[in-house]
Amino acid sequence: MADWKKVLLFSVVGCVSVVVLLVVAGAAALLWATSVADDLGEPTLEPATLGVAIAPEATAGMSTGAVLTDLGSRLEIELQDGQFDIVAGPRGSNVLVEGTYAANYYELVAEHEGTDADGGPVTAVRLRPTNGSLVRMMGSLRGNRQWEAMNRLTVSIPADRPIALALHVSLGQSRIDLGGLALTELDAELRMGNHQLGFGTSLVTQPRQVRLSGEMGNIELRELGNARAGELHASSRMGDFTVDLSGAWRLDEVTDVTLSHSMGDLRLRIPTSVRISTDSHTSSRFGESSEIDRRGETGDANVPVVRLNASTTMGATRISRIEIAAPDERAEQVRGPAIPAPAH
Repeated sequence: MADWKKVLLFSVVGCVSVVVLLVVAGAAALLWATSVADDLGEPTLEPATLGVAIAPEATAGMSTGAVLTDLGSRLEIELQDGQFDIVAGPRGSNVLVEGTYAANYYELVAEHEGTDADGGPVTAVRLRPTNGSLVRMMGSLRGNRQWEAMNRLTVSIPADRPIALALHVSLGQSRIDLGGLALTELDAELRMGNHQLGFGTSLVTQPRQVRLSGEMGNIELRELGNARAGELHASSRMGDFTVDLSGAWRLDEVTDVTLSHSMGDLRLRIPTSVRISTDSHTSSRFGESSEIDRRGETGDANVPVVRLNASTTMGATRISRIEIAAPDERAEQVRGPAIPAPAH
């Protein structure tokens, strides 16, 4: 047999062997997952009522709009496979988790860790699976439930505690309103699902930086002006990305807003009561870009100014100006009622 025929024969046999091996391995994994799901049974929803005390941090009383040099306590919230609400809770309270979750497939835990990179205490609330994704999929089929219906939780965060907040929410739906919190820093990651994150009212602090990211889903960010950050970075990829720049932006300085999106459309809503600086710009690669529309933009010098940098890749940028009455709360953007120091 010619050498080239031998090479071809060995190549074909090798490819077939690999395919057969993958099929056998996949079938074995499926049988194993089915067996484990049979042992666990269909998802059993149990009520969740978990109160979590935030690790104490010495903080002085602060006024609304204070820029904190101390990041305060760090709170990490990790949730997946469900429908989740995250809201501000009463002052003086603990972090509270309420709702239902599939206790035979997930565990709801609170953890207190020593210190983070900045030397502050860390409190973590996590809903995490106790089995692999294939087992959970087979379990959801037994209970005739979609993954996002397995767990339904509401997390409330005390409004009077200076907190550096890290959010990680994936595989499901979330409605997150962080308005009224005393955030010193925010880092949120939203993945694989439909997620809404906004600030219904102004934060009582001015965080150094806000970072928001999304991936493989529909992401909507609302009233970002109420975040009152010195810098705001938001990015997303693979899905629709909607950003609303309404809210009570800071008056004491120009706020830098950086938006980036790839593989999908970026829809940007900007109130005419907010001025976009002249050095702002938009760009697009392999997609349709929209110039900043300044029609109807206020000429008042005593309004917030935003420096916008928006970029897209493989998608369209669509910018619209919306009419929103300027809030009669300008004084509250830089001062407000004092917040008492947290009890220890």
